[in-house]
Amino acid sequence: MFALYKEVLFVLFFIILAYGISDSLADVTSSGSTTNTQSATGTSGSNTAITGGYESSTTYQSGSSNTSNTTNSTNNSTNQKTAVNSASAPSMSVYGQDSCVIPLSAGVTVIGFSGSFGSYHIDLDCQRRKTAKLLSQTLNMKVAGISLMCQDENVWKAMMESGTPCPVDGLIGKQAKKRWEEVGGFYRTKEKLKTGGTKASMTWNK
Repeated sequence: MFALYKEVLFVLFFIILAYGISDSLADVTSSGSTTNTQSATGTSGSNTAITGGYESSTTYQSGSSNTSNTTNSTNNSTNQKTAVNSASAPSMSVYGQDSCVIPLSAGVTVIGFSGSFGSYHIDLDCQRRKTAKLLSQTLNMKVAGISLMCQDENVWKAMMESGTPCPVDGLIGKQAKKRWEEVGGFYRTKEKLKTGGTKASMTWNK
């Protein structure tokens, strides 16, 4: 009984193996494969697909066309910004508030270059006021202090209009006023005409 069962199993195994080999050979020979055929003549065309014995076809109407266009456009741009060098204006210090020196500083920056500079400016009017104060209060030389301030034309005019003319050539008061009239005022124009000199002097022209 066991021997008969064994023979039956062997026969079944052989049949299954033969069927598998048959299928393999069928695939190798491309039986049952899919074939795509496309043809286009003029403006008509057809597609035919055969799969496992089934056939499907697509036919384009005469005068029609199937056109596919693909356009790929890639634009690459780089917007690169260049950092400029930094410029710092120097710190110009003046020690003490009672000073006639004005600090000046500046800085400039452009692409590829940067620079800075510093300097000092002396206020001559400030210096004159401080010197006159020194002569008048510290040294008690009030006439000398007034004479120094009278080097400013505005001060000279104010003194003359107030009836207290600025000192000139060692003279004060009425004598100073008379002398100013003789020389031609703040710019000393009459004195220049008499002497023919061209050197700068402190005179006033009425």
